[in-house]
Amino acid sequence: MVNFNKRSYILICGAGSIGIRHAKNLIYLGYKNIIFFSKRKKILIGNKEYKTYSSLKNLLKKKSPKIAFITNETSKHIDTAIKCANHNCDLFIEKPLTHKGKKVKKLIKIINKKKIINMVGYMLRFHPIIKLIKKLVNEKKLGKVFHFYSEWGEYLPNWHPNENFKKSYAANKELGGGALLTLSHDIDLMQYFFGKPKLINFKKYKFGLKINAETSVNIFIEFKNNLSGLIHVDYLQKKTERYLKIVGNKLNLKFFYLKNLLEINQNNRVRRIRLKKFKRNDLFMNEIKYFLRNCKKRSVCSPSIKEAYLNLLDLKLI
Repeated sequence: MVNFNKRSYILICGAGSIGIRHAKNLIYLGYKNIIFFSKRKKILIGNKEYKTYSSLKNLLKKKSPKIAFITNETSKHIDTAIKCANHNCDLFIEKPLTHKGKKVKKLIKIINKKKIINMVGYMLRFHPIIKLIKKLVNEKKLGKVFHFYSEWGEYLPNWHPNENFKKSYAANKELGGGALLTLSHDIDLMQYFFGKPKLINFKKYKFGLKINAETSVNIFIEFKNNLSGLIHVDYLQKKTERYLKIVGNKLNLKFFYLKNLLEINQNNRVRRIRLKKFKRNDLFMNEIKYFLRNCKKRSVCSPSIKEAYLNLLDLKLI
């Protein structure tokens, strides 16, 4: 692919909340030529109306975008990405990559042949405290890590109060929804911190919301050197809970996401690091800055589509 610039077309496939967020961030960064593949007839951002196409085939032929952000339903990710890759678009795919492994190998083959820069959007990897935890783990500051616990609970009906949550992709198994994949950030982070897992077991539960996908999941993961831990995710907690604990024989870490607070406990002496100016959108801004920079440099991104695919296979999620 020819290197792009700020006058190049960037395609957003899917105009839900995350697609619009990426579009706004791209516009803020100076990328004005945003086009949408969407059923919506028009999209207004600020005072400007943006062009939409209902036919991806026609859009790709007429506009030849350099980059495609795949932000539609999980069940449509791979088919959409294959079409864009065949037109030489670099690819940013929102997490989760897919809910089925079918056709992913075909996509990876096209990516390798055309040398397409690609990335899956696990934005929590770009959180300053997550980066600090990664650094502490890599530098073995925690000593021997032997346990972790992660919890993320939110009330699904509160995500988009003006919409019927039962019709959202997150609530529908056939669209790739369900708590396990939709809230899979912490599963990704444990692999980011500790590498390839040895063993995984999980139990899905379906109650509380009358949807056709799981509403609560408990996950046990074991890594090498007897490191193991638990991850809990659910759609049921009306008071959002986001918490991570990592236990080593030198340091214990506790990260309270909603407070942007990290506690480092060493010999019962607690050091607290709090981000006072941090905003949630910084995560999305930082990840697309990283992706765009790598597109310009033609450098490999992490997590790549292949990396995310292998992680899902390792965890038996597809």
